[in-house]
Amino acid sequence: MTARRSVEERRAQLVEAAVRVIARDGVAQASTRAVTTEAGIPLGQLHYAFGTREALLDAVIAHVTDTERIAVQHAHVPPGATGRDALAHLLRTGFEGYLDLLAADPARETALLDLFVHSLRRGDAAPVPQYVTYYGVATDTLAHAAAVTGCTWRVPPADAARMLVVTLDGLTTTWLADRDDAAARRAAALHADLLAGLADPTPEGDDRAH
Repeated sequence: MTARRSVEERRAQLVEAAVRVIARDGVAQASTRAVTTEAGIPLGQLHYAFGTREALLDAVIAHVTDTERIAVQHAHVPPGATGRDALAHLLRTGFEGYLDLLAADPARETALLDLFVHSLRRGDAAPVPQYVTYYGVATDTLAHAAAVTGCTWRVPPADAARMLVVTLDGLTTTWLADRDDAAARRAAALHADLLAGLADPTPEGDDRAH
């Protein structure tokens, strides 16, 4: 268990170092040597932990996306609240949690944006694998949101997930452009209402019907 924990800790250390290098210098400059120098560990440790540079970059995407998922899914609704209003509240607090994460560490999102451009320049097939990950996380997040608020999506899950990804992309890039927290939160509230409008309360979940 100690050896396994040591490898996992080393992987986490390398991922965080890669995020810093990519955000500061770009993907092109995130060589294995640059990342291990940033992490302060021997070059051979990266190959032991990940095997290849591309595997490390994939781990960066997975790590940052999972951090975002946790932030969004920590959103809450008042005890016992159900229906479309509860869903809108849940989405709004989820967006606010995401914006808090973005403001606390913009470098993570800057790194993801550069990784996306890197994928396009590399000629990755559409859809870009990074966005396949995003759509999967968005689908799971919206399924969770509907379940805890007693709602059902009127549109196909893939369409709702795409709208969520579009919303988060927009919130991210506009905040990075102007760093206007208040405007970002107003936009997030509007998008939460729009998304919630695509769902209907189930008969047993609509507390407003009683």
